[in-house]
This record gives sequence, structure tokens and C-alpha cells, in this order.
Amino acid sequence: MGRAVKVALAVLALGLSAFALYLWASPYLFLRALQGAVLEGDRARLERLVDFPRVREGLKAQVQARLLRQMGQEVAQNPLAGLAYLFVAGMVDPMVDALVSPEGLAALGTGLGPGEAPKEAVKGWRLAYQDFRTAYVYRPEDPSSRLYLERQGLFGWKVVRMELPLE
Repeated sequence: MGRAVKVALAVLALGLSAFALYLWASPYLFLRALQGAVLEGDRARLERLVDFPRVREGLKAQVQARLLRQMGQEVAQNPLAGLAYLFVAGMVDPMVDALVSPEGLAALGTGLGPGEAPKEAVKGWRLAYQDFRTAYVYRPEDPSSRLYLERQGLFGWKVVRMELPLE
């Protein structure tokens, strides 16, 4: 094998290694951008990083499903519980809107409400891969509260779902 071929193979191997490394590191770079946007309160940047309508709808569905399960058990014992469900269901939208905000994101996994947690709490976020297209952000103190990221193309990511323990 000639010297030119060896150099070409070395450059190709180096290029493929750099590509694979960037592909693996891209959600970590996204996490840094997300943390920065929350810390700075940059709503325009957050709009690009978070699919707010999708996150809101997913969280509303999660909360309503939990309410229906809980109310189903109570309605069997007390028919007036259905009226209570109608009242509580009307409060889901404002609650979800507060959670799916920069302040709500900062409070993720802290046990505090939106606006109660310091924005610096986002510095404690960790990232884990679920699969090639999905990763999630969590706090080690509360691993059941998560923000799910979905790959957009090869290197882009977006927050598409929030999961909270609803017990």
C-alpha cells in the first residue's frame, strides 16, 4: 500500500471518528443550550428548543388519564365524585401551562412549583440515552421526572415530552 493510500485511510478514519463523536455528543450539546436558555430566561431560544404545544398536550393527557383512573374508583363509591372531576379537569390546563414554562422547566425534579425553584437548578440536570432517536433529561434526586428529547435529523434535538410522577 502506498503512502497516499495510508494517509487517505487515516484521514477517512479520523473523519468518521469525528462524525461519530459529534453524533454521540449532540444531545449533551443540546442540554447545554437548553440549560443556558432557561438560566437566561430566553423565551425565543426556548421556543426553538422545546416543542411547547406537543409537551403541553402530552402532559395534559398524562394528568387527565391519572384523574380518570382515580375518579373511576371514587365514582363507584360516590356518584357526586363525577362533579368533582369536572371541576378538577377545568384546572388541568392552567396547571400544565405553568409547568410547561421556563420557570416550570427549572423546577423539574426539585419538588418545588414553577417559580419557586431557582433557575440554577437546571445545572443539576443529567442526560441519558433511551435509544438512538430518544434521550431524556432528569435530576438525580428525582429520576422519575423527565424531559424527553427527540432527534431532529442527525444532529438536532428538541424537547417533545415531559413526564412527571403523578402519585
